[in-house]
Amino acid sequence: MNIIKHIFFAVIFVNFSIWAQNIPPVLEASGNIVYCPSESVNIVDSFSIIDPDDSEIEALYIQISTNYASGQDVLSLEGSHPNILSSWDVVQGKLTLTGVGGQEVAISEMIAAVFDVHFETTNITIATTRTFSFTLGNANYLPSTGHYYQFISAPGISWSQAKIEAENSTYYGLQGYLVTIMAEDEAQLSGEQAAGNGWIGGTDEESEGVWKWVTGPEAGTIFWNGGPNGSTPNYANWNTGEPNDLEGEDYAHVTAPGIGIPGSWNDLAVGGGGGDYVSQGYIVEYGGMPGDPDLDLSASTELSIPYIISTESSDGCGQSSVVLSAEPSEGDVLWFDENDNLIGSGETFNTPVLNQTTTFYAMASYDGCMDGEKEPVTATIYPFPVITSPITFKNCDEDSSPDGFTDFNLEETVGQVTDGQSGISASFFLTYSNAENSENEIAPYPFNNTTASQVFIRVENANGCFDIATVNLEVSTTAFPSGFSVEIEQCDAEGGDGFEAFDLTSVTQQFLDQFPTGQNLSVHYYETAQDAQLELNEILDSSNYTNIEPFYQVLYVRVESEDNGDCFGVSPNLILRVRAQPQFEVDSEVILCDYEESVTLNIQNPQGNYMYVWMDQSGNILSDQPNLTVNNSGAFTVMATSFSGCESLPQVVNVIESSAATITSADLLITDETTNNSLTINTNNLGSGSYQYSISGENGPFQNEPFFGDLSYGDYTLWVRDINGCGVTSIDFSVIGFPKFMTPNGDGDNDFWNVQGLSSQYASNSEVQIFDRYGKLIKSFLIFSQGWDGTLDSELLPQTDYWYRVKLVKKSGEERTYLGHFSLVR
Repeated sequence: MNIIKHIFFAVIFVNFSIWAQNIPPVLEASGNIVYCPSESVNIVDSFSIIDPDDSEIEALYIQISTNYASGQDVLSLEGSHPNILSSWDVVQGKLTLTGVGGQEVAISEMIAAVFDVHFETTNITIATTRTFSFTLGNANYLPSTGHYYQFISAPGISWSQAKIEAENSTYYGLQGYLVTIMAEDEAQLSGEQAAGNGWIGGTDEESEGVWKWVTGPEAGTIFWNGGPNGSTPNYANWNTGEPNDLEGEDYAHVTAPGIGIPGSWNDLAVGGGGGDYVSQGYIVEYGGMPGDPDLDLSASTELSIPYIISTESSDGCGQSSVVLSAEPSEGDVLWFDENDNLIGSGETFNTPVLNQTTTFYAMASYDGCMDGEKEPVTATIYPFPVITSPITFKNCDEDSSPDGFTDFNLEETVGQVTDGQSGISASFFLTYSNAENSENEIAPYPFNNTTASQVFIRVENANGCFDIATVNLEVSTTAFPSGFSVEIEQCDAEGGDGFEAFDLTSVTQQFLDQFPTGQNLSVHYYETAQDAQLELNEILDSSNYTNIEPFYQVLYVRVESEDNGDCFGVSPNLILRVRAQPQFEVDSEVILCDYEESVTLNIQNPQGNYMYVWMDQSGNILSDQPNLTVNNSGAFTVMATSFSGCESLPQVVNVIESSAATITSADLLITDETTNNSLTINTNNLGSGSYQYSISGENGPFQNEPFFGDLSYGDYTLWVRDINGCGVTSIDFSVIGFPKFMTPNGDGDNDFWNVQGLSSQYASNSEVQIFDRYGKLIKSFLIFSQGWDGTLDSELLPQTDYWYRVKLVKKSGEERTYLGHFSLVR
């Protein structure tokens, strides 16, 4: 029982004589009521008003100050109290007791009335504590803070004026200030339960987005950072989408009723907004300021509702009873079924035997209360795995010792035991007791029946429910016929590496045919004997298996029952053979010269005895011999086939026609009589071959470029060679020139001066004239003569420069005249 003691404080009551010093009354209340929903209960166990100098009071205010549920909770005055009127304010959750006709009421009568004030609610699942405050003044009192809160109606007042007026107000000596809200119950009492909407003491005018309380004892405390998606370091109660700083809104305000979340806040400009955003006043908080007196003008009691603190569900397997538990805040726990029938009590509850998941309901009850919030508690019933037991598991005795003992893979029994159920696990044991207790688990493979001919499988689902199957191990007496084997051949089509894809299913029927029909058998393929024996690493893509050993590999075949997995035979009786691809060589190019009637194409370096097929570009078969004679150019394809039926890759021989060059002087472009004489060969009419060129001799060196530059004057021979070997052709040409000097000293070198490099294309009447420096004609001669010997009338002429005029006439009739000079040196 909570008794709140209060200290007397003297104030002047305006209701009494202004000359008398009135001692304020002291309120005391106690009560910790445990509430049973749907009942109406008194809210005090004891209550008193102590006033040494007065016997009457004007009014008493009783408010649901925490967790008030508007529209559900109500306080009412019961019984007969003829001198007292009661008024219930559904918004503030406040009951006001006053005298009839505004008269004061005797304190004794007011105390009696308080004992007849009842609380009730329409919410039968009420689950939160209620606090009742008793005050002599009209301000709302919050026991958790010890402060008073009062809405002051002042429509249209600005935030700054409201702050001034709040700080100029007092309540029984307590300094007022715009409310600062630091907790949810304070927000409800000063907002949702306030008599109106108005300003509160928060602003971000100092720094946009940094909201502070700037009034009262919490002045300087930051309570929000950011905009609508910001965060609080302590507590904030913004409406949805607030604070939005619309047009510079920097001041906090309790939102008008009907706008978003009841009692929440929005930001407004200092003068407020329009419509629903016109401020209707401000909310003053009293208490906590330096110098405030200690008052006893209020008291409080508490109403608690028993509730379930925690529950613990449970589960079981198959048909079973489970234990559920629940912890109450106080009182006892009552248990109900889904039809709301009371079926048990106590903090633990043993369910009846259940065969399916069932939900029960736990309710905290005090003093036999049958109403309240019920918490669901579930008893989950999981099914046992469905198994087949016992089963017999047969394996073939193919371990090179036909003694009736062999290795088993116990995991292969799981599918038969569980019929392919998903979400289960299996473990293996030698005894039923070990399987039941999950002790001494054994490895599933390799397990030899020399250890035991009977094993036990613990089959457990994801929920921990398990059952145990018995497996009897037997050795099969069936087998493949002695010496039976099947071979699959493939041609190596991938470059001779010995690996190819095989369709193992193409021979499956041959293995099934080794056993009597009508037994629902299946064939499985493995790479090793152990895998086949223990059914590990089966070749799953048996229609597209590539051998792992080149050219030759043996696979193990297992035939077993599809019904129960019994083995009928295991043996290495499938041979995979990769036949080599025919290998040979041909010349990729063969030349057919124009003087040859035909050329023979030959197979070279064959790696075996093959059959051949030669085809032309249109796919026409030309020959089936190792060689082919052709008389025209083109691409000829040859393929070889081995006597095992394997084909080679196609090889192509390109026959290229070629010829020796046919060249005339018309194909030569000679640039002479210059400082850089050259020869250019016109290749358009040379022939069908590919040619190289030389002016150094029949044996070259040859060049690919049909051009020779920087030629001296004189006679030349041009050699043209077909690079395909079809012949060499030559033609003579000359480059004319005029010597720069002569040395007529009888040594045989430069003793005569004449035009050099003349060819037969020039006419014999072409003439040369020699002049001295004065223009006197010294000598005239024809170009095909010996030339001038440096004399005039058998007299030696002096050493100096002489001039020439050369008139060259081609047989074609073309004439050209050349002028120049040279030096005579003696």
